Amino acid sequence: MSKRNSIIIISLIVLLIAGGLIFFYFYNNQSKKVSGTSTNQNPFGTPSATQNSTSTTSGTTQNIPQNIKTTAQLIELYKNPTSGSNLFLNKSNQDAIRFVDRSNGNVYEYIPSTQTGTPTRLTNETIPKVQEAVWLNGGNNLAFRYLDDSTNVIDSFLANITVSTSTASGVLGSITGDFITPNLNQLVADPTGKSLFGLMINNNETYGVSLSSTGSSEKQIFNSPVLDWNISWPKESVITMTTKPSYKYKGYLFFFNPQTGSMSRIIGDMVGLSTVTNSDASLVAYSTSNGNSFSFNVYDVKNETNKNIQANTLADKCVWGIEDNTMLYCAIPNVITASNYPDAWYQGLVSFSDNIWSINTNTGETKLLYQVGINENAQIDVINPMISPDDQYISFMNKNDLSLWLLKINQ
Repeated sequence: MSKRNSIIIISLIVLLIAGGLIFFYFYNNQSKKVSGTSTNQNPFGTPSATQNSTSTTSGTTQNIPQNIKTTAQLIELYKNPTSGSNLFLNKSNQDAIRFVDRSNGNVYEYIPSTQTGTPTRLTNETIPKVQEAVWLNGGNNLAFRYLDDSTNVIDSFLANITVSTSTASGVLGSITGDFITPNLNQLVADPTGKSLFGLMINNNETYGVSLSSTGSSEKQIFNSPVLDWNISWPKESVITMTTKPSYKYKGYLFFFNPQTGSMSRIIGDMVGLSTVTNSDASLVAYSTSNGNSFSFNVYDVKNETNKNIQANTLADKCVWGIEDNTMLYCAIPNVITASNYPDAWYQGLVSFSDNIWSINTNTGETKLLYQVGINENAQIDVINPMISPDDQYISFMNKNDLSLWLLKINQ
């Protein structure tokens, strides 16, 4: 082989090696970009001409339709921390809302069609540090739930609100009542407001007791070795029981019949499972952990199928319509930062800024009802959404400060 040919061959080999090193370097850097911690999937599908989406390295940015006018109206009903609200139709068939001041237990009422500004205070009896209010009988009865610091016992005071015609001191009513079973770590009312169901833990086992709306006729109807449940009562014959969610564990949803004592598994084997069930227990909206994010779906109980919903949120941020129980109303985060969900959100390590959407589960159509921040200087991380019987109003609390908000839905 001539010296000239040897030089050519050696040069080619050097070029091939250099090219390989350059390819490896750029390919390796590109791979690192793709496998980052941000989730950039689009929860609403491919943007249309009227949509705008901006991706960020810290998480997924949701699509918000641009230049879409909505007539929904949002008001901050109460700035101070609250313990839960109840939307109902009063005797005049008007939408009304009652809620409890978290610090002192005072009950307030607001009628959107006739009132503007400050809600009316109904009671002035002081019940400090009310953590939860469970409502019955269209807002006329409720259970004040709080921790007794002196005994470390969870107390539930079942009260009746008597509204008078006097306006002395601006207070229209008073409360009377009595304590029911102590240390109930969960308490829910049936949809008719006539019965209560509560869970308590004793000797490393969970027991479920039923009570009347007056607190009488207490009866044990459930027991389980599982200690951590989230419960709701959407239908008289169905109490939903979902194992408390975590990204570390698989979760399950059961339907418990308080009349027969039977229990049916509906969905399960899903990590981080959280659920909300509609009024005839035919549809379940649920969220699950998904890597450093979460996924959202709707399950058809009768057909045992999932409905394709182009939205991404936590089930805790949703409420089903009552007049039309196939309509789902959800607070959907603008940005979902990568984290361990839902734990990070429950623990307050992550906070969301939400907008309010409607989801037609028959058609899959999603509609922006209200873009928070357009008319108010606020970022709202929605919890405890409630809906009026005529599907005209939604109330919710801001997780950041427990203030209460009321949205008139655009119909």
